[in-house]
Amino acid sequence: MSETLFKGADVHGMHVSGIDGDKLGAVREIFLELASGQIGFLVIEAAGLLGGSGKFHPVPWSAVCYDPVARSFQLEMTKNDFKASPSYDRDQLANRSHGWDEQSARYFEATQP
Repeated sequence: MSETLFKGADVHGMHVSGIDGDKLGAVREIFLELASGQIGFLVIEAAGLLGGSGKFHPVPWSAVCYDPVARSFQLEMTKNDFKASPSYDRDQLANRSHGWDEQSARYFEATQP
């Protein structure tokens, strides 16, 4: 298998860092665009004192970079900018009527360099 192909289970739990190297959280879900076969969003659970915070931040795939050396994902934003991004609980993510995908896409488009 190619070094650039990963199973969803391999991505789940991968760490996500910010521009300053701060740990932002870990990948908890992947949302796919079935029509295109592309990843739409990674859902990152923000880091907490004792693990996860219970707050889930959908991040558009276009805002994510994979670092093969660190074997982690990176976002071009500070920890404070990430904390300010839209976050949801599991029930809200499961319900498309919350519009989390549109809200998150707008936020990350506005904060991209």
